[in-house]
Amino acid sequence: MRRAQAQKAWDWEIGSVEKAILMLLPLLFLLLSQAAVTATGQQQQQWSQEACAPFSCGLFHDISHPFRRTTDPPQCGDRMYELTCDGDKATISIGSTHYLITQLSYKSGTIRLVDPKFASGSCGLPSQSLSPSDLSSSGFDHYQNSWWASFMSCRRRIEAQSLYQLVPCLSNKNNTFVYQK
Repeated sequence: MRRAQAQKAWDWEIGSVEKAILMLLPLLFLLLSQAAVTATGQQQQQWSQEACAPFSCGLFHDISHPFRRTTDPPQCGDRMYELTCDGDKATISIGSTHYLITQLSYKSGTIRLVDPKFASGSCGLPSQSLSPSDLSSSGFDHYQNSWWASFMSCRRRIEAQSLYQLVPCLSNKNNTFVYQK
């Protein structure tokens, strides 16, 4: 009889262990799945950081998100902020014009752009008109203290010279006066 009771107790213990294992199996599966997902995510993040490492462009160094180069993988940076690097020059396209980057500061969150015609010191009108709304649609917010230049071509000289500045190299002796405001 004792032997039968011992066998029955043993059967009950095995049954309890099996039940416990069956109950813990889904939890164990979830834990292992989560560990695999976490490891994969860490590997992808490490790969992404290596693939999207900071870069130099023109005279600027340690450039990173949101900027990118045309040769960067698709997950690096934003295509709206794609830079072209040529020697010591870095440019970005807004509309149909490639603007020269003269300052790029992550600390202040600013970028300064110059129309290439002005950067070379030549005297010419900008390649295109560019307004604050053009910048916003290009992914840039204009800075409140930005300086906007408006160019006007007049047939007669403006008397209120305190409001407008004559651009001598664009004005000529044939009664064409170009002013900047």
